[in-house]
Amino acid sequence: MRRHTWVTLAAAAAVSLALASCGGPAPVEFGKEDLGAIQKLLGDFVTAYNAKDTAKVAGLFTGSGSVMVPNSAVVHGFESIKGFYDIRLGAQGARDLEIDATPTGQGKFAYAVGTYNVHLAPEGGPESRDRGKVLFLFQKMPGNVWRIEILMYSSDLPPVVPPAPEPEPEKKK
Repeated sequence: MRRHTWVTLAAAAAVSLALASCGGPAPVEFGKEDLGAIQKLLGDFVTAYNAKDTAKVAGLFTGSGSVMVPNSAVVHGFESIKGFYDIRLGAQGARDLEIDATPTGQGKFAYAVGTYNVHLAPEGGPESRDRGKVLFLFQKMPGNVWRIEILMYSSDLPPVVPPAPEPEPEKKK
């Protein structure tokens, strides 16, 4: 009877060990270091934006990164993102960006939701301020480097509609 108990215990231990090893690798933790790295990334984004360093801004995105621009097509990849910010920070005169966003995450993905304020001084147009909502999605890359995967923002203000052109006076016959 004693031998039967030991065989049963050994079999139960073997099955338990086998099942425990089937669980796969332990999940990647999201800790204080990750939170600090993402907060730094957000700060680097604002600093590069306000310095009008469009190559630095675009370099903060993953290779497949995207910007979801209000009232426009999605911008994908380094060259397109850089081109978008060349226009945004150039002809559109965007400057003095402020972002207030709170990041959180799990594993190798994170997000930050918040608000933005920016000054706009477009060439040949009136100066204004814009404010709205912002959503960043981040991905942890090899080497434990965080990058922006997707940035989406939306203004709280209605779009500025240019005035209609004045009609031409009718010609007398």
